[in-house]
Amino acid sequence: MPSSRPEDSPHQGRVGGEPVGPTDLSSLAELRSVQLSEDGRLIATVVVRLPQETNRVEGRLVTGLVERGVVREAAPTAAGVSEDLPRWEPGSGEAGSFRLATVRSDGRTWRLVLRQVDCDGAVGESEVELARWDDPVTGLSWSPDGRWLLAVIREQQDRARIELPEDRRPPLHLTRLRYRYDGLGYTFNRPQQAFLIPATGGPPRKLSSGGYDDSDFSWHPDGRAVVFVSQRHDMSDRTLLNDIYVQSLDDFELRQVTRTEYHYAQPAFSPNGAKLAATAVDVSHFPSTSDLVVLDPTSGKTVLHFGDLDRDCNGPTTDSEGPIWADDETILALAEDEGRICALSAHVNKSGSTERIVDGDRWVTSLAATSDGTLAYVTSSPTEPDALVVRRGDAEEEVIFAPNESYRDSHDLRKAVHEIIETAQGVHVDSWLMLPDAGRWPAPYPLLVSMQGGGSQYGYHWSHESQTLCGAGFAVLYMNARGSGGYGKAWYRAVCGPNAASPAAGWGEDDISDMLAVVDATLERSKELDSERVGVLGGSYGALCVTWMLERSDLFRAGWAERGPYNLYSLAGTNDESPWFFTQYLGRNQVEDPAAYWTSSPLRRVAEITAPLMIVHSENDLRCPIQQAEELFMALKILERPVEFIRFPGEGHYLTRNGSPVHRLQRLELLVEWFSRWLKPQGEKGSGAEGVEATASEVDAAGVTG
Repeated sequence: MPSSRPEDSPHQGRVGGEPVGPTDLSSLAELRSVQLSEDGRLIATVVVRLPQETNRVEGRLVTGLVERGVVREAAPTAAGVSEDLPRWEPGSGEAGSFRLATVRSDGRTWRLVLRQVDCDGAVGESEVELARWDDPVTGLSWSPDGRWLLAVIREQQDRARIELPEDRRPPLHLTRLRYRYDGLGYTFNRPQQAFLIPATGGPPRKLSSGGYDDSDFSWHPDGRAVVFVSQRHDMSDRTLLNDIYVQSLDDFELRQVTRTEYHYAQPAFSPNGAKLAATAVDVSHFPSTSDLVVLDPTSGKTVLHFGDLDRDCNGPTTDSEGPIWADDETILALAEDEGRICALSAHVNKSGSTERIVDGDRWVTSLAATSDGTLAYVTSSPTEPDALVVRRGDAEEEVIFAPNESYRDSHDLRKAVHEIIETAQGVHVDSWLMLPDAGRWPAPYPLLVSMQGGGSQYGYHWSHESQTLCGAGFAVLYMNARGSGGYGKAWYRAVCGPNAASPAAGWGEDDISDMLAVVDATLERSKELDSERVGVLGGSYGALCVTWMLERSDLFRAGWAERGPYNLYSLAGTNDESPWFFTQYLGRNQVEDPAAYWTSSPLRRVAEITAPLMIVHSENDLRCPIQQAEELFMALKILERPVEFIRFPGEGHYLTRNGSPVHRLQRLELLVEWFSRWLKPQGEKGSGAEGVEATASEVDAAGVTG
């Protein structure tokens, strides 16, 4: 259908492009784990797709020649089989070909495979299987001399037990508080363990001992030791604190480097072995940023703490595998900053010496670099799905792999217009508004307010969900209110309780005031919006915000609360992050101060929710167990409020990130149906429809109960 949108519209997408819809999910590709060969000649990455046919997340290997921008996507080895963790052998290429190690999995077996890649980046047909496991491989790295591969395995220790029929298995015997983790299930009997595999073949050699959860392994430059993080101190199941350890491969002696002061991650030796770079979170004043630090590997003393940067470095939003040493004096990292993710360099000879090397209104989510200054990274923005970019020295960046290019060029991808809104004296909140196509949908538009999960940021990011909602006739508003990431420690801590180490008003106070103020100001400024048709949606902490907003304002005509915490008292005794998480936010545990937990619970004021609410939850969610949704649903049904409940089987907390392709599509279709039912976007221009009425014939089949 032709579009008649004004050419100067700040929200304008591609003129005449197709609207984005839920089924486009399987047409889009995500890029991760970017790797450059040591000489910078070849590149490897993994392209991830969500095919509905196999209903398995599919990862394919991509390799290419950096200089020519020639990139090839490998053919699938078999339906439902994925590749991950590509790693170039150090020093390879001298004999006319390179060696690349990858992990291949069908979800039941994980195989370490070694392949030849020619100088043009083409993967050879022959391959060698070096090792095979029945447990997930979570990490992979080469020794500097290329003799060994180190694989990190989440090893099942009581395999005989789980192979028994469930009605014959002996009961679990628990002695620790933290014994399971969302997306993984039980972890106390499945620790992450390191194995050494000879690159020439031979049986794996177990490096880890003691049954601890070891992670984030990297090598000393002389190849005779490895560094990693682990929790081995007393009472470690009650805190996020951990330590950095160095283990010799000569005598296997283990040495604790740090003094249990922070939560460390991603330790990496400098090229000369004289320093360690890592990220560190100040657990004593959590929530806190993930700071870049430089340590003395002998004494564990912090040589340099880039705390003045006050931004999350290599956080979970990125695909970063750790700080990158460009040379002995320079570290590269990814940093979240006011809705952006940029790449920066930090000079270890002085504090405050950081410089942005990849910037702009976008997200950079994976980074690789070589000593000659070649950079490779994944970049995306609200109108640009993932693409692979290379920059050599001071040259302009070059897109060398754009798996979403044809999709981008054929679809109407709506722009996100940025506004800064003052929500209180001296408090300014970044917000972004996306409008649907004026050529298809008549104004005024219904508005959906989208809330993010705890400690994360929204901003200049690609969102198929927001584009889908715009394609269905909705305007979408999102923001970074107090409590979100990307703005530093003080902004994070605005949602801490009065008794926390960094006291503030707590959840449901200043954060919700910010959100409501942004919605009011946006409705006042944007005359294209219909203030009588406003909905709100969010997941996890965002769902807590949804319920608080419905309780504090009668503006909203419908809500969508997904995987949320509604009763913090019961949640604190059942989720996978107890007890450290809530104790840090509220200052005391639920036994010491139950009133504080109930005060911060939106379930306390559930009688004030009168708008229709869809509660969405996954059966296997361990971060916010489904009991949270059941409590909210029962309370609203008792009050005879308009409420429905969707339960996704077999999924965890992060359904929208790592759930099955079929469930992700079902969720998106239900989301569009729900808000179309209550907010009724006007019919598309030229369709002859007065409005969009709900067609709920398939809703009950998908698991909705009214």
